[in-house]
Amino acid sequence: MIELAPHNPYGLTIASPVIAAAGSLGDVVGVARWLGLQRADADHGLGAIISSTVTMSGRRGRPQLLATPAGTLYHHGGFSLGVRQVRERLAPRWATYHIPILVSLAGPDAAAVAGDLNDTPGIAGFELALPALTAVEAAQRVSAVRQATVLPLLVRLPGELPDPVAVATTCAAAGADALALIGGMPGCMPQPSGELVYGRLGGPAIFPIALRIVAGVATTVQVPVIGMGGVTTPAHAQAMLRAGARAVALASALVTDLRRGQAIAGSLRGEADRFEPDTSA
Repeated sequence: MIELAPHNPYGLTIASPVIAAAGSLGDVVGVARWLGLQRADADHGLGAIISSTVTMSGRRGRPQLLATPAGTLYHHGGFSLGVRQVRERLAPRWATYHIPILVSLAGPDAAAVAGDLNDTPGIAGFELALPALTAVEAAQRVSAVRQATVLPLLVRLPGELPDPVAVATTCAAAGADALALIGGMPGCMPQPSGELVYGRLGGPAIFPIALRIVAGVATTVQVPVIGMGGVTTPAHAQAMLRAGARAVALASALVTDLRRGQAIAGSLRGEADRFEPDTSA
């Protein structure tokens, strides 16, 4: 068992060091039966699931996942779930699952969403996705969400930060219970029509960048770190834990293969507590 929110009164204990990253499993309900989330003995390999982004009123849109030579480019298309949809339709289902479900937050109404959903059964915590901000700006956003909810709060940082250690440190001081990084790199890909689609690049191409940032942050902050960004193989996951991460999050790997969580979790079974940060580099 791994505790991702050791300083939070509610805690966030997960049975596997593998997490489904925000949006990788959509609203979760759609894949619940396939993964067996209502069974305590299901062997899906996941320790927690983070939902698609939730905003106050929700937004219609069509997310796109475009193949690149070494990964995928994700564009959300403006889509988000709505608070009412979560409270009335999704969270009651989540409450029946044998796995913690966290709500992903982003944008200017993140604190309002957290406040509205704070007491909703079925929600184990929140993940706040931050864009590339200064340390001061990031701390302000984290603090606003922290004041709105007492539930565990993960903060996801992007890969293009000039000084990720400084931003991570201020986020932890502002109330983040754990840090997830990195949330992809900015990129774009052409459509057949020639139009450029802008989004976040994930997959194996960004794994070396993610690993370096995780190693730097994990040895500095006093909160758990979740390694993500191109984690697609057991070797990637093991490297993240050796770099100091307490868990790993899968994004594009799960989108393309729902069984990847089980395979990676199996390779880490019994190993999470043994890995210590490697500070020799």
